[in-house]
Amino acid sequence: MKGFSHFILVSTLDLAVEAMPHDYRVDNYVEEIRRSLESSPQPDELWPAVTDLSEIALQHRQFFIAARLQEIARQLERAAESDVNSAV
Repeated sequence: MKGFSHFILVSTLDLAVEAMPHDYRVDNYVEEIRRSLESSPQPDELWPAVTDLSEIALQHRQFFIAARLQEIARQLERAAESDVNSAV
């Protein structure tokens, strides 16, 4: 994950923590994603956590956060598929 996409994800994680402070799952996923970002993750490592966090945002009716996370998840999924196809 590079540059602007990284910035958007990090800022969205900050918004998620602010908007849903009483849901321990949010903290767990945000911590997992931040740890992954520090270690130059592969897209398939980030995608499940970003997708799950997006679903939690929808449950809390945080539609802006959910939409941003869903778009990031789509990009990660495409990148993971691309990595798999290039390895074949």
